[in-house]
Amino acid sequence: MLGRDTHWRQGDLLTADSARSLDFGGRDDTTDHRVIVISHDCDLPHEAEPFVEVIVGDVIEKNDPALSHAKNPRRLHMAFENGDCPAITLELRHTDRKEVPKTEFMEKAVKDDSTLLGDGEKRTLKQWLAARYGRPAFPNAFEARLRKLVGKQTVDRHIAKVVGPSASHLVALFFDLGEQRGVELADGDPYAISISVVYDATEGGFNARQAAEDTAGKLRGIFEAAYGKAEDATEIAIEECEAVADTLMTLADLRKVDQWRLEYISLSDCDAGEFLPVGEIPV
Repeated sequence: MLGRDTHWRQGDLLTADSARSLDFGGRDDTTDHRVIVISHDCDLPHEAEPFVEVIVGDVIEKNDPALSHAKNPRRLHMAFENGDCPAITLELRHTDRKEVPKTEFMEKAVKDDSTLLGDGEKRTLKQWLAARYGRPAFPNAFEARLRKLVGKQTVDRHIAKVVGPSASHLVALFFDLGEQRGVELADGDPYAISISVVYDATEGGFNARQAAEDTAGKLRGIFEAAYGKAEDATEIAIEECEAVADTLMTLADLRKVDQWRLEYISLSDCDAGEFLPVGEIPV
């Protein structure tokens, strides 16, 4: 068994050779794969945990900002630093999680010490793993109203289309429904919503703020075009829609809001199944 002095940690990458020895070679003949440890650090040496949980990721050429920072609950793009070589960028899917008996893992797994998962990417991995189970649903009536058809697309797809181009600058999109957060409202009774378009103030600076402000303006336009001005709305009343620096979001703020994720992207996947409600704040 793995001992308390184990050097393995969540987010560690296995060497390609040792991954193949564990029979995680790949799902087809054309795509390269790598294997990442996703068991929690405390579970790795714990005697009550007989398995090491890993996830098989596809090596891809380019990161998609819409699939970074745990924006999508089913798919994640993340990069491992690789010394002087180009970073190794992987696409992860929850459906590709595997369990390896600890005895087999100890015998065959070898850590790839040439790679490093940075602190920011490791936090993202933890958020993405937790978000699959920790994202409570919005009220069904609210979600149904978000799927209102405007032109050739539903409102939620219009939102995603607006957010997508600025995704590299945005940390998250938060919806605040106030006291209506868990309430199924009757027809004619509107949900009052405030939206925070949160941007990366530290890394993005002025460009991120400008992108978030532009996105906020477009989002307000989408809601008003679909549902009317707040005072006239009977489905969803947009009260506020503002760009907010991530450095200004407090824990108290996060406890009041839910994160809207670009979940519709997953609906085109062959393994997506039924529609799942959009999620909430990262853990």
